[in-house]
Amino acid sequence: MNKTFTEISGWITESIARHAEMDPSQVQVDADITNFRLDSLILVNITADLEEWLGMELSPSIFWEMGTIAATTQWILENQEV
Repeated sequence: MNKTFTEISGWITESIARHAEMDPSQVQVDADITNFRLDSLILVNITADLEEWLGMELSPSIFWEMGTIAATTQWILENQEV
């Protein structure tokens, strides 16, 4: 079953907040992903977990390619299997 924008962005926000040791309310979906100061290995691990949760394959560099949580979420929404 396909996820909504809110579900996907919420999952990503929670995961980034946990790894960045931030309160999720401080993670803005339109902030540049580099603002969270996560190294590439952590972002690749988040991507792998997200792939498993979504049940779809993602580029390991999706967060760098898209730049923000919102853009990443929108890309996923547009590319989910129907």
